[in-house]
Amino acid sequence: MNGKDKSRAVIMVLSFIGFIVGTYLTYLYYNKAETSFCVTGSSCDIVRLSAYSSIVGIPVSLIGLIGFFALFLIAVSNISDRIKWLTLYFISLPGLVFSIYLTYVEIFVLKAICSFCLLSAIVITAIFIAVLFKKPINIRANVAKILSISILIVILVISGSIFFQSNGELRATTANNYQVALAIHLREIGAAMYGSFQCPHCLAQKHFFGTAFKFINYVECDPKGKNADPSLCISKGVTSYPTWEIGGKYYLGAKSLKELARISGYSNEQKK
Repeated sequence: MNGKDKSRAVIMVLSFIGFIVGTYLTYLYYNKAETSFCVTGSSCDIVRLSAYSSIVGIPVSLIGLIGFFALFLIAVSNISDRIKWLTLYFISLPGLVFSIYLTYVEIFVLKAICSFCLLSAIVITAIFIAVLFKKPINIRANVAKILSISILIVILVISGSIFFQSNGELRATTANNYQVALAIHLREIGAAMYGSFQCPHCLAQKHFFGTAFKFINYVECDPKGKNADPSLCISKGVTSYPTWEIGGKYYLGAKSLKELARISGYSNEQKK
């Protein structure tokens, strides 16, 4: 197998992996399910539930899914080396730039890392590198033109992403019966959530309950927040957000509905 064949094989395999990741994240987006298999300490749900997970209503994961599928089809096609390389390059380049932008958002804006998103970013980076290694000789005469178009693409992708994406608030969702029942159960046993309106993890936690969060006994600890009660937070020794108080014990960080159900002793059978 020569160098070009190896690059082609690498692009095919990586594109397939990216397609699978994109399919899974798109499924989660539309089904509003909790993320499975995330690396411990990562914040997949916080990232994927943020407004940065979509552009003008289109899931970022769906865009990635389509992009990886297109890369796979082009890699297996029998078109000329020149056209194939140019197509692979100009699809993978904006994908790489957008992934870098989203990684920046995760680290510095949301302050949460999604392991699946990071995997997707690594995959598109590897594909782009493989494409560069696959560059045919007859392309070198057009390097200046390709470089100029590349710079324009970088500018358009970054400026377009910033323009079309919102400020990172989470999407509001209508609660299902389970969310409502769990929220009411937590209120009935005297559980409370302490948080701040500026905390992205708190926003994610609220989103897990959707509209059922209105049943949660929530204490705003930031003095600038609505109906804030910072003195209560101080008296409880709360220093990080969100913090759950359940059964006299304190639990730090955003929790999935399954975790909260387990900690609070809630079962579906209770409401049947």
